[in-house]
Amino acid sequence: MKPFVAVLFVLTLCGGGGTVFFFVKNNFPLAGLLLIVTLFFMYHTLNFIFKTFRDIDDFVEAVRYHDFSKRYPEEGSKRNTLYGYFNAISDTFLAMSREKETQQQYLKRILELVNTGILAYDMDTLDTLWMNDSFKSMFQIPYVKNINWLKNRHPKLYAELQDIQLGENRLTAIHTGNRLIKTLSNASTFQTGGKTYLLIAFHNISGTLEEVESGAWKGLLNVMTHEIMNSIAPVASLADTLKKRMENMKEEMKLAESTEFEDMESAMETIRRRSEGLLRFADSYRNLSKNIVPELQPVNLHELLNSIYRLMHPSLAQKGISLKVNTDNSSTIARIDRNLIDQVIINFITNAAYAVRDKKDPQIILFSGAKDEHPFFTVADNGCGISLEIQEKMFIPFFSTKKSGTGIGLSLSREIIKMHNGSLQVQTKEGEGSAFTVLFFKN
Repeated sequence: MKPFVAVLFVLTLCGGGGTVFFFVKNNFPLAGLLLIVTLFFMYHTLNFIFKTFRDIDDFVEAVRYHDFSKRYPEEGSKRNTLYGYFNAISDTFLAMSREKETQQQYLKRILELVNTGILAYDMDTLDTLWMNDSFKSMFQIPYVKNINWLKNRHPKLYAELQDIQLGENRLTAIHTGNRLIKTLSNASTFQTGGKTYLLIAFHNISGTLEEVESGAWKGLLNVMTHEIMNSIAPVASLADTLKKRMENMKEEMKLAESTEFEDMESAMETIRRRSEGLLRFADSYRNLSKNIVPELQPVNLHELLNSIYRLMHPSLAQKGISLKVNTDNSSTIARIDRNLIDQVIINFITNAAYAVRDKKDPQIILFSGAKDEHPFFTVADNGCGISLEIQEKMFIPFFSTKKSGTGIGLSLSREIIKMHNGSLQVQTKEGEGSAFTVLFFKN
């Protein structure tokens, strides 16, 4: 292409010079012929130059809009021409674009796979740049284009987004849907395209906190029950011995009636009875610190709930409480220790019966099925629900809202569920009821 342009340019100059020369020599016919030839060469030269400028302008426009799909004709396999340079630049940009797109897709896949909720939005307009599936699942919300959408739909989360500080690790309990989750959040900023974005990561640490809390309570209960039993057992034994000796002394002294001896005997009996009661109390809590190994067997969950129904229905019917069993898959099988899970379900039903005691139409529903191939069962009621304050405490040993409650049922139930590689989910709303769902993962 370059030699061709040079030849046209030289021929145009020569034609122009010859035209002037013959015109001066008054050789008008030859001058006119050379003028026509010169104009021909000049037309092709200018046409080539303008076409080149148009191609350059088109290429610049394509670069501006990142459009590198156009190909330019090349002379053979030569790449050292203008069009060859255009194509080389386009190929380079296309390779960079593909690499960038691959990296973005790779990053998106990573962000979707992590079990951390990630949100990025424009700090000025509050428009959402990115929201991964973990974030949407964690807070049970759809993809939103602008954070202001959360102001009325999820005020607790919206307030948390407003309060979070850069570089701060913030521990927060957020009530979302009908469940309480505890998150550890941190935030940072980044700039791109002349805009500043806020990137926030929410780590669901409910499970981790439960593990730490459970371990701490186990250790405390182990120490407490050990010390209580070691201290009270001799007291109970000594009280029983003293009572017997006093009875013998009374017989030896042949005292028919003695107010003083009777008071002492009554005091010894009270000490013995309360000591033995305290021993039984400590022994019951020792279950929380025992390393129970479940004996796993395949069990049909629907049949399991029906057997619990036959056991609990008579006593609940006497209280006017309706107990029902339902399922979406009557053949759902879970590998469980039936005796331990029986204990869990009975505990849930007992709590549900207490929750519906003041309802006009008290109901408890047992439900079984499978979710994403994971078997589960649910104990739901239409009772008083659980307040946010109680939700934060209900798995703490010794804590109970019942006057005669021991506060061991839910704590022990959660431990049994963990032994089965299961997950306990609580959904509740004050005044409407609660649902305790146990989801079993494959061992």
